[in-house]
Amino acid sequence: MNEPPAAPFLLGVTGNIGSGKSTVARLWASEHDAGIIEGDVLGRAVVNECEPFRAWLRERYGGAVFHGDELDRTALGRIVFSDRGLIDELNREIWPHIRARLEEQVGRVLASGRIAIVDAAMICEWKDEARYDVLVAVIVDPRVGAERAARRMQLTADELLQRYRMQLPADAKTERADFTLRNDGTRPELLRRARALWPEIVAHANQRIDRG
Repeated sequence: MNEPPAAPFLLGVTGNIGSGKSTVARLWASEHDAGIIEGDVLGRAVVNECEPFRAWLRERYGGAVFHGDELDRTALGRIVFSDRGLIDELNREIWPHIRARLEEQVGRVLASGRIAIVDAAMICEWKDEARYDVLVAVIVDPRVGAERAARRMQLTADELLQRYRMQLPADAKTERADFTLRNDGTRPELLRRARALWPEIVAHANQRIDRG
């Protein structure tokens, strides 16, 4: 179970709000010299730099979310996370721009001979699971996750629970993942579980590589 990777592979780490997925992804990246690509960073880059997407936002929402040239991400979130149709529409518009950046960064990491880890909440919502050699879902009780996330975001736990309801339920992500990590305890417990899971991830990736 401690065999090294047969070749660079692509690992996806997903989970809902406050699940601890980024903690897990960063641990594995640091301990195994992997390159990490963060979905939140890609999303912010699109929102801040991609003029076609920003033009769509201006046309769709105008002054409700823009102050001059500056996008109010909190205001946008409060609008779209209030309605399933609106968040689905936003995801359809932003995903092609995120995908282009994702493919570029993943390609660069794999070409360097390193494992690539994508940390993204929306892998399953994007229906992008097939891209990954291994997909791990980090799962937490929604209320616990919302309370954790509220500590670092300018939103209430109730607002975060509303956003959670607009994501795929945790059990749906579990069904689509190769492995699941539960995060109902402390941070040290999560890190211990993540370290224990790593050899199984490598073995699974090696099997997929061997099968071609």
